[in-house]
Amino acid sequence: MGKNGRLITRIIGGVSLAFGIASAILAVWAIDRQFAIRGIVQVSAAAAIVMFLSISAFCCLVGYRLVFSPNRDGSLLSPTGWMMLALCFCIIGLTLAAIGLGRGEYLLFGAALGLGVLGFGSVLAGRAASSKLLWSPVFPPDTSLLWMKGFTPAGFSCGIEIMNDSLTPMAFVVSALQNCVGLSENDAIRTMLEIHTKGGALLPMPTIEESKRVAELVTAEARSKNHPLACRAVRLE
Repeated sequence: MGKNGRLITRIIGGVSLAFGIASAILAVWAIDRQFAIRGIVQVSAAAAIVMFLSISAFCCLVGYRLVFSPNRDGSLLSPTGWMMLALCFCIIGLTLAAIGLGRGEYLLFGAALGLGVLGFGSVLAGRAASSKLLWSPVFPPDTSLLWMKGFTPAGFSCGIEIMNDSLTPMAFVVSALQNCVGLSENDAIRTMLEIHTKGGALLPMPTIEESKRVAELVTAEARSKNHPLACRAVRLE
């Protein structure tokens, strides 16, 4: 994800976080007003309050992730998550439009239009994430990434080669990269996404002996879980 993509992600996350907090405040205000006026929360009011609290929780969680986890490559949400975010924007936008129409406060239509744009952007992001998940190259077992363009890191002399497959869960790959290779969570997620989207990855190691040791660890961990993940030590001759 480039700088522009990260900036757009932060903007959407910031707006989502702001509306999540605003929805929570609105729900608290509605509860206070209902008790103050009627002494009891009516069914219709309760439904509205639950809706705003749900939207608040979802928008706050998504907004926090988009704003404070900008360094992960790939989509930060699943396609379903993006669509839910788009739905939240649309619900809040329609609510503001209805309030503006009922009270004659037409400035609220501007906010509703802005939310519609964010909702549309979330739909586009969901479609992009879906297309990434649907297409994942799997090379033949005897493929060597060393001789394929775009895989060999600068200054690479030896290391491990991890190949993508259609059966090993992404969560397991992240776990193996953390436990066996020693990557941080963010680096492990980034590397897993690289393996998934490109078909494999080359990770440099200081020596060929260390490469063999790590490759054996990853392979043993995969076989213990009955996963076909292929990991081998390689070096440039």
